[in-house]
Amino acid sequence: MIRGLDMMAASPNGNPEKSLKNVMTLYGAALFLGLAISIYAHHLEDVSGFLSFLVPAAALYFFLLFAFFKKGTFRKIAYGVMAVIGLISLAMIFYLEITGGH
Repeated sequence: MIRGLDMMAASPNGNPEKSLKNVMTLYGAALFLGLAISIYAHHLEDVSGFLSFLVPAAALYFFLLFAFFKKGTFRKIAYGVMAVIGLISLAMIFYLEITGGH
């Protein structure tokens, strides 16, 4: 009984997974809108280069968010993509150390 009450307290609609998805969607929107606004706030010279990073990153974030909250194959795809991103990040640590940075 107490465990059920704790689950209900985590979300006003009684579904903590839906609440988490809403929070992550709002977080992503705030993150990528903030980065887009930084183009004007910081007077970036290479706007097209920045957008060529920002747009695919936002698309990947929201695809992974969508895929993660689906059941079955989509969730497995999300885990696979996140694992690949993690492994590439780890490899970049050693690559940048060996080559002396960027």
